[in-house]
Amino acid sequence: MSNKELSRQFWELYEQWGAAIANKDHDWLEDFFTDDFLGTAQPWPTLIVDKEKMIQLDKDIENMDTHWVHVVAHKLGDTVVTLGLVKYNNEEFKPGSTVAEGMPTGDEISQLTKGKIVAYVNGWRHNGERWQVFDHHMVGVVDEWTE
Repeated sequence: MSNKELSRQFWELYEQWGAAIANKDHDWLEDFFTDDFLGTAQPWPTLIVDKEKMIQLDKDIENMDTHWVHVVAHKLGDTVVTLGLVKYNNEEFKPGSTVAEGMPTGDEISQLTKGKIVAYVNGWRHNGERWQVFDHHMVGVVDEWTE
């Protein structure tokens, strides 16, 4: 499989993830993350989530309108590493939503991302049936992006 085909496959996975959040398909999320999942986000060095917290964070999103503007994937042995840029048109969390003590609120996350493009780097493993994300890092807001 070429890098272009691989990148297209993971672009579709990112779109499916966003659709699962927007459509409240929480069962899909359960199988999407590995049991040893780790997520972090800049500019919040204290934001560290495991699978359970990430799913809860995704469940707390009431409205989701995003689209991916760039995805590139590289296969490294049994692992795939992706860089994805997503445009956040709108993302609204339940009022008072929090990840955990010392971490940003849903409102703070939404304020940072609304109307902006955000970069993510992810690690993926295939479990024999599907690709699952095991490492998810919000690198930060992209100030300029042109295709």
